[in-house]
Amino acid sequence: MRSIIGMLFRKSPFEALHRHMSKVKECCNQLQPLMQAFVSENRELMREKTKQISDLEHEADIIKNEIREHLPHRLLMSVDRSDILSFLNQEDAVADSIEDIARLIEMREMSIPSELKGELMELVDKVMHTITSLELATSEIKSLAQSSFSREEEEKISELIKRIDRSEFEADLVQQRCARKLFSLENKIDVLSVVLLMKIMGELGSVADHAQDTGDRLRGIIAR
Repeated sequence: MRSIIGMLFRKSPFEALHRHMSKVKECCNQLQPLMQAFVSENRELMREKTKQISDLEHEADIIKNEIREHLPHRLLMSVDRSDILSFLNQEDAVADSIEDIARLIEMREMSIPSELKGELMELVDKVMHTITSLELATSEIKSLAQSSFSREEEEKISELIKRIDRSEFEADLVQQRCARKLFSLENKIDVLSVVLLMKIMGELGSVADHAQDTGDRLRGIIAR
């Protein structure tokens, strides 16, 4: 890993950042099957997906730490070191929230009311839209650096960041709708399950929030 990250940094720190995002995306890709296992009460599949998410989040942490170690204190470019570290931290927080969701789901067995399942999976779908848009945006920052921050590339990334913002807003609306639906079913669900489901919904929202925050950090980088 060290030699790979070092080689990427000799090209551009953005190469290494996108490598980290690719691992984060792998972690995020386990969210939909995890939540599908959750709503269908497939405990074995839930444990399997939780293990995969934990392993991928750990691999993302290794890349994150390697980037921090290789990131020079003085960058010979128009981007501040602090901006890159802030971008990296928000990007990593996405994977952290995915792992938190997996741990919450694993915490307690519960039955999900059929009336809630569709909206819960719709929330997952909206959250994944933010991640897909973020991955596309980070894939473009390599081209941005190679073009010496050309106006054309900046505009392309700006449009992708706007897509992240829209997806996060849509996820927020679905999260609110899910919460209202959950409270309307509180007579059918025990109190502890209601609390745990609210926490799970909150963490799903946090995934989208962190994706948006990462996009905001990227917006700040290209604006310099």
